[in-house]
Amino acid sequence: MQNETGYFRTAMRRTTTAAKVLLVGLVVMLVSAGTIFAASQGGSQGNNTKGVTIQVNPSSRTVDRGDPVSYSVSLTSTNGFSGSVTPTVSGLPASTTAAFAPASVTLGSGKTATVVLTVTTAATTPEGKSDLTIATAAGASQAAGVVVQLFVQSSKKTFSISGNLGTPLTPGAKIPLNLSFSNPNNKGLALSSLSVSIAGITRTQAAVAAGLPCTTADYVVTTYSGAYPLTVPAGSKTLQSLNPDSAQWPQIAMQDTALNQDGCKGATLQLAYSGAGEGN
Repeated sequence: MQNETGYFRTAMRRTTTAAKVLLVGLVVMLVSAGTIFAASQGGSQGNNTKGVTIQVNPSSRTVDRGDPVSYSVSLTSTNGFSGSVTPTVSGLPASTTAAFAPASVTLGSGKTATVVLTVTTAATTPEGKSDLTIATAAGASQAAGVVVQLFVQSSKKTFSISGNLGTPLTPGAKIPLNLSFSNPNNKGLALSSLSVSIAGITRTQAAVAAGLPCTTADYVVTTYSGAYPLTVPAGSKTLQSLNPDSAQWPQIAMQDTALNQDGCKGATLQLAYSGAGEGN
């Protein structure tokens, strides 16, 4: 019985030892698998092909429609490549142009050169996100492209409009209104609409005391009838300086009717202006 018991204990110890060896072998296999996966993800290990790598900064830009935006593109020689490199870009949205400065570079072995990609949008460029692919043609080979984002948003530039008739209105008179524009932006505006309306009328004290009325029905407002878009450069400009014919300016006329319009004599008109357009 003792011998049988001793044999049983020895067998148990051997079984335990075998389990430990199996566990160690499993750990070694897992480590090896992780190393292989990392190498395959790197993609460049063991690759001696001469070429060019691309880095772009920033990788995402946001721009108002009508404005330009730039990316810095670094081109680096790998594995001893030397020669002329021409960067390319694809995926541009409609109504958009792009240019590299310089258009091409010559790389020495292991050297890096930087070019600037400028993307110029237009007032008609669609809003939203575009993926641009920047690649290079280096000799007969084409480098793998780098994808960057371009976000185009609606241009929201502010400006102000003012105007003054400068001459008192009399029944039957029609006076053109030479509008003034103040554009504080560093780019011009392409206006697609202009409007003028009478916001209020202030009668003289004599007309108020006599109870003589004067309303917007006593006047006729004609809006701007010139061609659109109306381009307003940066700074302060008037319609006269922008050269549309004075007959196309907004006009304010006082009605000439059989009704007593004494209430409008000497009255002051408060005019309201509005306009809309895009930066260009």
